[in-house]
Amino acid sequence: MKIKKDFVLRQVAGSWMAVPIGAMAGEMGGLIALNGTAADIWNILQDDHTEDEVVDILLMHYEAERSQIQENVHDFITELRQKGMLEE
Repeated sequence: MKIKKDFVLRQVAGSWMAVPIGAMAGEMGGLIALNGTAADIWNILQDDHTEDEVVDILLMHYEAERSQIQENVHDFITELRQKGMLEE
């Protein structure tokens, strides 16, 4: 899975924002704020990765338990799916 081409990540006033572009801009109706970890996941998903691959990549950069990273990744990916932001 990966982020659809209809979205870009931008830093606005020190905060990360997912910005819909093109036709998706009218459908989404605004920006989506992301924390730093969500922005890292977003950047990983610019390329095609499985959920487990995302977890493995984050484990190289964060000092956290695998189970905590898995939960955070799963929750964020679920949200992206619900909003129609992923290519599966």
